[in-house]
Amino acid sequence: MMKCISSSVFFVSALACSSALNAGDSAEKASPSSSKAEKPNILLIVADDLGFSDLGAFGGEIETPNLDALATSGVRLTSFYASPTCSPTRSMLLTGLDNHQAGVGAMAEALPSLKILQGKTGYEGYLNPETTTISEALSDAGYRTFMTGKWHLGSKPEQQPTAHGFDRAFVLSQGGADHFGAGQNGGPALQPATYTEDGRLAQYPVGAYSSDFFAQRLVDYLSEKDESGRPFFAYLAFTAPHWPLQAPAALIAKYQGRYDAGPAALRSARLQKMTELQLLSEASLSANLVGLDDWAALSDEQRKIQARNMEIYAAMVDSIDQNVGRVLDHLRATGEFDNTVVIFMSDNGAEGIEPGALINRTAKSTPKEHKAAVLANIKSGNADLTKMGTTESFITYGSQWAQAGSAPFRRFKGEIEEGGVRVPAFVSGPGVKGRRIINSPLSVRDIMPTVLDLSNTPHYEGPRGEAARAADVSMTPTMSWKPMLDGSVDAVRSNTDAVAWEFHMKRGVRVGDWKAVYGKDASAQPGDRKAPSSWKLYNLSVDAGEGHDVSEENGDVLQRLVSIWDSYAEENGVFVPGPRK
Repeated sequence: MMKCISSSVFFVSALACSSALNAGDSAEKASPSSSKAEKPNILLIVADDLGFSDLGAFGGEIETPNLDALATSGVRLTSFYASPTCSPTRSMLLTGLDNHQAGVGAMAEALPSLKILQGKTGYEGYLNPETTTISEALSDAGYRTFMTGKWHLGSKPEQQPTAHGFDRAFVLSQGGADHFGAGQNGGPALQPATYTEDGRLAQYPVGAYSSDFFAQRLVDYLSEKDESGRPFFAYLAFTAPHWPLQAPAALIAKYQGRYDAGPAALRSARLQKMTELQLLSEASLSANLVGLDDWAALSDEQRKIQARNMEIYAAMVDSIDQNVGRVLDHLRATGEFDNTVVIFMSDNGAEGIEPGALINRTAKSTPKEHKAAVLANIKSGNADLTKMGTTESFITYGSQWAQAGSAPFRRFKGEIEEGGVRVPAFVSGPGVKGRRIINSPLSVRDIMPTVLDLSNTPHYEGPRGEAARAADVSMTPTMSWKPMLDGSVDAVRSNTDAVAWEFHMKRGVRVGDWKAVYGKDASAQPGDRKAPSSWKLYNLSVDAGEGHDVSEENGDVLQRLVSIWDSYAEENGVFVPGPRK
């Protein structure tokens, strides 16, 4: 039986831990024994900063036929929760643990400015070596294990993917990089990049586009001769569509003119398509409470630049889809496709940082000897339509397009609101009863036990080692989706279970349709750290956009949710300065 463990995307019964444990026991007992069941291949695909409604199968207009075919033939998950940002999500994805237990209670790059967190257990900024990863568990069970793309869980040799169970791995150590290979190993760029292969420094082929290269490198690994007939676990972690927005010129041209009507028009069109696809309840889709700026108030030149930003972004998503198709074609050609479970997800919501703020923030880490030249080049490229999207530019698409990408939700990456943590995900392949949409809340932490069940691999009880066991964690376990995927049940948790978050002092908790969020008040100015914070309460069944705080008329509900969040924080070692209430 799995040990009762906790998470910052955290499920705990509002009544008792025992009810969820019993549900977990039942799911495990219903699983076939490993001696009688086949072991499927597992292909885990993660997009970086993809918005909830970007894919066609989730309401978007971007051309994503390969992903759409997988999603619609499988099970689309419309209440799948991740962390507000990338590395905490990835730590939970690979371990099934709370990101504080996994060592990523805060992002490594944020720790220098969050001095209050430095040196605290769970806030190391890299994957705890005592954890057991999916790749370690499957490797022990006889799987070949491969990874390409974004790692972001530690840069030292002992923190590399090959130290966590991957046989082969070509990865980017940082959270993002130039998509054509500039700036690697100390080269002149606004953002430094370090690549490794199998734990050793490696040279990225300058000029190759990131999504093309990572997909092809994975195909190379899958093509390596292996006469044992062992199944594989492949983790394809795209660095797109993470900033800087860059893509092949031909793909950008494909979307020219498509976004000339602006973000509000795009969000409206996506909401309409989501209604037609019956992705979410009609009530939650109709409550579109997000206001966007007046597109007509911008100058012609500003609209051209803003539209080009979105054209580049769309090209990046299109490239992801084409490269997923490349991997799938290889699996079909080698006869492996029909025995491969595909799990797809985004690591957090759409990125809403403005281009100017992005440059100012990132420039702090640029080496002084070439900072002035790099900044001059970048600022020129960001305003030149002929250079935008090339290695000479360094842009993101800003909060307005991000809110369109987050439809029907509010806010975006880095925030606890739904737009930051509720992300697109789907599962397809053998053992999956397809052509379904599942709306019940699910966690990124669930992927590890799900994969272990689907592959008939023994469950690990949590972190390995005496230090981890001494923590005496005793909260609700993650839940395997296997009985949900095979059609036995429609949900793996009840309406009394909760999901909770903590990220850089921001907090949130959901129970059933109720969600409480703790953060700056609406009157606070951006960047005002001294502005007051408070708890707000929303009813997601009629207010998916989290626009109406109903805490005053539902004080007892808010008190119950805050109490559950406090239990989560205490059990997970979440550091909270001052009183929690």
